[in-house]
Amino acid sequence: PVLPIPVVVLPGSGCTPTRECNFYDWFGRTIDAIKAADGTPKYRSIMRNMPDPHVCREKVWIPFVREELMEKGAAESTVVVGHSSGAVAAMRLAERCRLRGIVVVAGYDSDLGDANERASGYFDRPFDWDAIRANCGFVCAVGGARDTLVDIAIQRRVAVECLGLEAGVPGREWVELPDEDHFFSPPAQTLVDALERNVDAVGVLTDVAE
Repeated sequence: PVLPIPVVVLPGSGCTPTRECNFYDWFGRTIDAIKAADGTPKYRSIMRNMPDPHVCREKVWIPFVREELMEKGAAESTVVVGHSSGAVAAMRLAERCRLRGIVVVAGYDSDLGDANERASGYFDRPFDWDAIRANCGFVCAVGGARDTLVDIAIQRRVAVECLGLEAGVPGREWVELPDEDHFFSPPAQTLVDALERNVDAVGVLTDVAE
């Protein structure tokens, strides 16, 4: 595979500037320091301050990700790590874009009864779970059992029932952390480890479905 692997980090709503929030800066710096077997950088983290950072409208975010965060022609080699609202964006992106893989952190599939979430536009129609799976070399979801914003039962259902993920199966892996909340603060080594396991499980991407 072409190295370094681009890893786009999509933040949650209200998280601006991006690098000053949650685990994002720590995660980016940590994966940027990982070396491939030949000693060259394995990953290149990509994160920017997002437009419309509070409502995170799909019609604003998805074009921005495709046009500003992903290099032209590089989508199929790109991993998207999305957190909270960013996790929803990653899933919607994967419905229509072939990617190396996605890591869904604290993901959900409804507006959770929240008007701001409803205004994002992500929940105006059902998710195409088959397309998400088909377009991604790997899908990994990570959730905290003590999440105070997104109930773990929702995260578990999205991962297991909707995305077809299983614990301990890199490539289509569900990781449930008993003591984690909403991934508010670094370090987030479990996310780095999940990225590594799933990237390595897929290896060279040659057979992503149309």
